[in-house]
Amino acid sequence: MNFQILDADYFRENERPVVRLFGRSDNGESVCCLVPGFEPYFYLSASGDLKKLGQEIKERFDVVKDIEVVERFEPIGYQETKQPMLKVTTFDPRNVPEIRDEVAGMIGVREIYETDILFRNRFLIDKGFKGMGWVSAEDDADVAKGDLLCDHAVRSSELTEVDRIANSPLKYMAFDIECLPHDGGMPTPDVSPIIMVSFAFEPAYNGHSTIVLVKKEVEGVDDDVEMFTKESDLLNRFFEIITEYDPDVITGYNINDFDVPYIVDRVNVLNESGAGIKPIVGRDSRNLSYRKIISRTMVSIPGRVVVDALPLIRQQFSLKRYTLRNVSKELLDREKLDVAPADMQEHWNDNGEKIRKFVDYARRDSELALELLLELKLLDKYIALSRVSGVLLQDTVSGGQTNMVEHILMTEFGKQGRVMSTKPDDETSAYRRKQNESLKGGAVLEPEKGLHENVIVLDYKSLYPTIMMAHNLCYTTVVKPGSYPEDDIIRSPSKGEFVKPDIFKGVVPSVLEYLLDQRVKTKQLMKKADDEGEYRVLDATQLALKILLNSFYGYSGYARARLYSLQMANSVTSIGRDNIARTEDIVCNRIGTVVLRDNAAYLTDEAGDIGEGDKVVKLSVAYGDTDSVFVHCKKDCDEEFAEDEFSLEDSALVGRKVASIVTASLPDPMELEFEAAAKRVLLVAKKRYAQWLFEPTNDGWKDKIKVKGLETVRRDWCELTSKMLIRVLELVLKEGDIDGSVHHVRELVDRVRNLDVQKDADIVEDLVLTKSFSKSPSSYKNKQPHLTVVENIERRTGVRPSIGERIPFVITAGKGLFVDRAEDPEYVREHNITLDVDYYIQKQMLPPVERILGVFGVDVATLNHDSKQKGLFDFDTSSEEKVETVKRVCRTGEQPSQQQDQKTQSSLFDF
Repeated sequence: MNFQILDADYFRENERPVVRLFGRSDNGESVCCLVPGFEPYFYLSASGDLKKLGQEIKERFDVVKDIEVVERFEPIGYQETKQPMLKVTTFDPRNVPEIRDEVAGMIGVREIYETDILFRNRFLIDKGFKGMGWVSAEDDADVAKGDLLCDHAVRSSELTEVDRIANSPLKYMAFDIECLPHDGGMPTPDVSPIIMVSFAFEPAYNGHSTIVLVKKEVEGVDDDVEMFTKESDLLNRFFEIITEYDPDVITGYNINDFDVPYIVDRVNVLNESGAGIKPIVGRDSRNLSYRKIISRTMVSIPGRVVVDALPLIRQQFSLKRYTLRNVSKELLDREKLDVAPADMQEHWNDNGEKIRKFVDYARRDSELALELLLELKLLDKYIALSRVSGVLLQDTVSGGQTNMVEHILMTEFGKQGRVMSTKPDDETSAYRRKQNESLKGGAVLEPEKGLHENVIVLDYKSLYPTIMMAHNLCYTTVVKPGSYPEDDIIRSPSKGEFVKPDIFKGVVPSVLEYLLDQRVKTKQLMKKADDEGEYRVLDATQLALKILLNSFYGYSGYARARLYSLQMANSVTSIGRDNIARTEDIVCNRIGTVVLRDNAAYLTDEAGDIGEGDKVVKLSVAYGDTDSVFVHCKKDCDEEFAEDEFSLEDSALVGRKVASIVTASLPDPMELEFEAAAKRVLLVAKKRYAQWLFEPTNDGWKDKIKVKGLETVRRDWCELTSKMLIRVLELVLKEGDIDGSVHHVRELVDRVRNLDVQKDADIVEDLVLTKSFSKSPSSYKNKQPHLTVVENIERRTGVRPSIGERIPFVITAGKGLFVDRAEDPEYVREHNITLDVDYYIQKQMLPPVERILGVFGVDVATLNHDSKQKGLFDFDTSSEEKVETVKRVCRTGEQPSQQQDQKTQSSLFDF
């Protein structure tokens, strides 16, 4: 039988652990495969007589099954020979954490290793199996399913990995619950019943794509509405549907923080009164449960994967608000049916159209949650990460990249006979964080501020991973300074020392080489894929490989990593900084000028005499940041090319020529690539720029505006600010029209200054700000505007917005602090309340746009326009000199001289 591993755990049979692998087969059956015979163990290093120590351990702890002297490498540092260690095998996985501290305290024990690896992960690592990977099980014997809720159960001691790209036909289920507000406030499970539960299924369940369970009789509803008179019957049916449908993935919107805890707590309340609800959901017949870990709620169901769509949406999409209504509208273009909390009781008590609307409202919520998961392909990346890293899918969705990196490294360490460190304690982590204060980041070259035309963007392909590969940087190759001959080591600019690969090739460089090679092969397969499903899996796989490739550098300096090496982290960034400086030197001094002739690029000494048809391009580095270099192309006389003098194809010729020369100076596999041609680049400051980019494609060139650090999508700006900045950048970059951009800002400022709340509804909507209501009001140290709105809403309606919701607000006119003048936008519209336009102009609109246009000598006074007041800027004389200044600024990006600047500020942009 072939099946895809969805989840894994273990149970005890005759006092011995038996691994359980849950999954779905290629023919669509849910599977549980029992694998006996795998045993828990850990390692320790010690001084003195290891056999004697092993005997003492076995005599002292009756849970120890076996002690063996083995040869292993330590986790950190290059070692020429393995060291003798003890491998301690116990009867039960629980025995390992039970005895590790006592063992660690025994005389002679230096260090213990691998005592904190979960047994299921230990099995996967040792056997080479992966989460969402395919395996073939030799069916030793059919197993009586007993409490196992799956189509097929087998026992197999022989499993082999199967190479298969496609995923199994997974079953997805979304759910959502409805509860009535309690005394006008939030419902609480101790008193507020669950009145409805809605489901959405893919594929359908008994012919139904949706089902709604309702705790009352409702007339005129479809046959997918099931009605109950008792809440306990409704909840029993809820659990029955889960076990009958047998989903692989359970989803919903905010189910981890609300729906699941509410159901669990409500069932407990009802069962205390003798309701007899059986909350079985796991494929092992386990009950629904949850765990609170600080501010996070963790939900896991054996044999299934719980995927809350809300945190995934937050991670992958930058939105102003994350309500289901807003997310569905923005990402799916679908409307959510809404019943206001204050109206729910009225709708529930109705026996006509309102209760039917309430039922449809509940149904739509689960439908939208499932659509978000499937239409936005939210799981694709995590399935691919699971298959590449080996980590189980639930851990990939709920955990971070650290688990994935460590899983890969533990697998490779095991193959090389190297033990893995345990996780650091709080004291060690705190010490590492202190050490990290000395860790320097990537190089950032000083930008040539202003507007530049014809800029080539060169990018280092996977810079940090290729640095680690090229220089053999690894935990397994690092040595103490001065401990090896110069000929045997690679020394980084930060003085880190590592043995050369011909002495020993590090584990990390080998892993990175494999991941990079797999990504190249995956991209090649994508070009050949003619099936949409196969292409989708391959695309997710190449993205997962990219994510993992870029995770290893950050892991090396992560204070809570099992493996930690400040020497390694510092070496990576120091080589990167040295690399950028060397690239700038090559471009400006070694190359300097490129000659374009007959659709080819030549260095000056290659070109020889310059002919009439030749195009001479002078190069300079306008900016550089970590792994990117912006090369400015000008005429030989140091002026910008005219509009049609320098084409995108010319940019590509120069870019590829420069990239090839720089790449030739680098150790393999480091590579500088021509990424894009920028028609115009606006450089404002370090890490603050905007580009009008043209990227080469199979069909020609694809253009886009790329912005970094200029706040076009910051959540703490209102939408009007974002739209204004985007339009300003379009005018500056695409049209070179600084004058037009200033006029645009002045017109917007004027509209806001003379705003009418009822007539200018579109502007008011764009002035709405949002902020996350992330904790109870008493937990905030300082008053904040969104808390004022929360208090106002609760005072007026009796219902407080949910924790985790982004609260919309506007700032109204009046006296006192602006935080006290925040108000609900709907309330402002209804009551025609005047807004504080000066706040929006001075705090929201002008600061970010002035940072952009200030490069051209434009200040706040020029932008702050009011058409109802006649002042200095409304009596423009527009001399030829001022016009020429604007033209030159637009053409060259040259900043005006101080004298010109003064003239410009007075009237230049007001004609």
